[in-house]
Amino acid sequence: DAVVEAVRQSTVSAQIAGRVLELRFDVGDYVKQGEVIVRIDARAVTQAAAASQAQVVQAQAELANARAQLERTRALVAQKFLSPSALDKAEADAKAAAARVSALLAGAGVAQTERSFATVVAPYSGVVAARHVELGEMAAPGKSLMTGFDPGSLRVVATVPQSQIAAIQAGARARIEVPSANTWFDAASVTVLP
Repeated sequence: DAVVEAVRQSTVSAQIAGRVLELRFDVGDYVKQGEVIVRIDARAVTQAAAASQAQVVQAQAELANARAQLERTRALVAQKFLSPSALDKAEADAKAAAARVSALLAGAGVAQTERSFATVVAPYSGVVAARHVELGEMAAPGKSLMTGFDPGSLRVVATVPQSQIAAIQAGARARIEVPSANTWFDAASVTVLP
């Protein structure tokens, strides 16, 4: 006795929290790679991305101000109106402002990436085997959405007696009987897992 299973089978899960707005496919439907299968409400992550972008703009303004202050301080130190320690502080402030811009730009990139997770696409072409959510339910990071498989590459998994392993490894022919179809198939390849 054996079990026929897909070589490629996977469950796609949510990467963001939000309400399920759209389910484009159901169990038994064929889906092409890259097609949208689920849409999740992206309003919260969109707002987070907008807030992150606003912080970047603010930090860039602060950086411009810090650089202008640095140039003024350099001029005043050259004229001996300020001490060298004032110049050190202005340089440190400009470096800190530049670092803050870099950090906020990275955060804005993460926020934009998270926004893209609201659209869930098929990782490969195949058939939907299970739908784990309903329209209107809440998705959460890690929650299963749909399971699919590629019917183009199947395998048969069987448990064989230990006494037969040597013959299989030596190249014995493996055949598969499908009693309901009254048919036999020759195995294209055999892999033995100890």
